[in-house]
Amino acid sequence: MPIFDFVKTIELMACSFHGIPDPRYRFVTDAKIIVKEVIRKLDCNHSPFANHMKPMENTVSSVRQIDIDMPLAFETFLPICLPFALSSSFNKDERSVQLKKAGFEHPFFFGNVVNAKTMNFLLQSDLELAVKEISTVEGKWGSVYELKYSALSCNNIPFAHQIVAEERGNNGMMIHFDFILALEFDGAVMPLPAYYKVPLTYKWMAFGLVSVGDHYDGSNWAVLLPRWQSDTVSIRLRCHGMLQLLYRMLYTQRCYCFAVPLLVKFSFFMTTSDWGDGYKTMSVAELLITTLGNFCELIVAYKVGDAVSNRRSSKSLREQQVCCKGIFAMLTKSFQLNAIRVRFIEKLFQFDLSALTETNVAGNMQLCQAGVNEQELDLELELEEDKQREEQTSVCRERQITI
Repeated sequence: MPIFDFVKTIELMACSFHGIPDPRYRFVTDAKIIVKEVIRKLDCNHSPFANHMKPMENTVSSVRQIDIDMPLAFETFLPICLPFALSSSFNKDERSVQLKKAGFEHPFFFGNVVNAKTMNFLLQSDLELAVKEISTVEGKWGSVYELKYSALSCNNIPFAHQIVAEERGNNGMMIHFDFILALEFDGAVMPLPAYYKVPLTYKWMAFGLVSVGDHYDGSNWAVLLPRWQSDTVSIRLRCHGMLQLLYRMLYTQRCYCFAVPLLVKFSFFMTTSDWGDGYKTMSVAELLITTLGNFCELIVAYKVGDAVSNRRSSKSLREQQVCCKGIFAMLTKSFQLNAIRVRFIEKLFQFDLSALTETNVAGNMQLCQAGVNEQELDLELELEEDKQREEQTSVCRERQITI
């Protein structure tokens, strides 16, 4: 079985990957119709969010089993520009900010402070009511979508929001709107402190911190510097293809708890936050491995119902996280050796490498020229697979004791 140059193979796969075969304009156009209907219903219900939901169009993604697609300028956050001036108080150590306005009453405030907990609970109730009243939306080409709303919560406090529009019929396509609520500011109007080292023209965001333990304070907002403001089209194309490959891999390996548009995009956001502008020079393979590594450290805690359901859900999450760690270890080793077996990569991504043109294969995949022999590669991968099996066995034993 041939061995390919790992970095160049992943790069070529991302460049040639087209995602869902349906025309891109279809789900983008229908997404705009759904957003307009949600805004209309929020306005009818006198929601304070009605005038802030237009950016929801950029949070859309289209999912059909193994395939995912999204706009090139995809977003993880729903930025809200407040129509009034605020005073700010920054915390350098925690990289957070409090936003205040004395003697001012507004649904987004708790006391004199803009409160993330208050806003997220309000958005949850408003979207839940609006989606329930809308129920179904008809797309431009006759497709009928059934709408559902849910929220991802930490310690029973909403952190992320999701609207899913499922197409009726046998197509099985679902349009996702997954986002985290954030406030957007213009650096020229509300400048960041000098230690952030950004120009005044830079726009920045603030989003609510995740509730951890008993120390949650809804008045504290995490400062976010969106690194993709200066992205070129070529960089966005590479990141777009990488996310499609990552989702495809997670779904193929049955890591369904993590093959979720929101978590895929949020893990990529964590990569851009950790690496800063340096992520723009990373190869697709390095981006993929780094973003997958964030899944290994990600803790997703939420309530799904009774205690038995919660234990079952927690068990699935932890088992799939062990699987992600095993894949991460094997891909990291392949990156270090810059070598990958064709059979391994085809099974991992359910991707037919023969579909790539012979010219690209010959020009971009260097067969057995990565400075590693087949025996060394086999040994390294077998060791990682054995380690993964041991971790899975350990987790299963722990489950039996706990449950």
